[in-house]
Amino acid sequence: MIKIYKLTGFSGIIFLLIIFILLIILAIMLSPFIIILIFLIVIYSIYRKSKKSIKTLLREIKKKKIKITDESSKGEVEIHFAKNIPVKPGEVDKSGGNRDSKDGKKYDNGNKHYDMIDDEFIKYLMGKGFISKDGTLYYNSKSVYPIYKKSYPVNEIIRLYSTKPEVDMIVLGLKGTPDNPKFIYLIPIEDSKERMSIGELKKYLKNSL
Repeated sequence: MIKIYKLTGFSGIIFLLIIFILLIILAIMLSPFIIILIFLIVIYSIYRKSKKSIKTLLREIKKKKIKITDESSKGEVEIHFAKNIPVKPGEVDKSGGNRDSKDGKKYDNGNKHYDMIDDEFIKYLMGKGFISKDGTLYYNSKSVYPIYKKSYPVNEIIRLYSTKPEVDMIVLGLKGTPDNPKFIYLIPIEDSKERMSIGELKKYLKNSL
């Protein structure tokens, strides 16, 4: 037999008051956890935004190489951005164009974007049978655009050039040192792209010159 209780009048008000008090007590007990959760969410949001801002800032810094000199006649510090830094003989022109190597020869390879050339790497190649003629490197009668990269990005994408050079092949030296690279890739210019992955370059790996 089922008994049915009806809350009416004063007893109903007392019951609702008890329920309300219990809910308040429960909210008070849970409030520290709610506050901590909100705090963690705010901290995480700030972290995400700051991380994105820092990455953007670092990318901008990497894009602009700055040279600071103290050669002003007034004692002021002069700041030159990379595109305005004069290239001295024997230095690598990072902004593109022809440049002089340490042996006094110019290497242009018919291209104005010689932005990744290293003098020591050129000497290494010439020691391996490459020939310099009229400022252009040749390998087995084919004109060459030499590039040396000390390492490659985490995404394993290597930038070979900004504008496709007018040569027969690209010689890429990777890792090691410019005068003794760990890997050598011989890439026909018709197969080359501005950016190539390590996977794409594997078939052009040369075990020895």
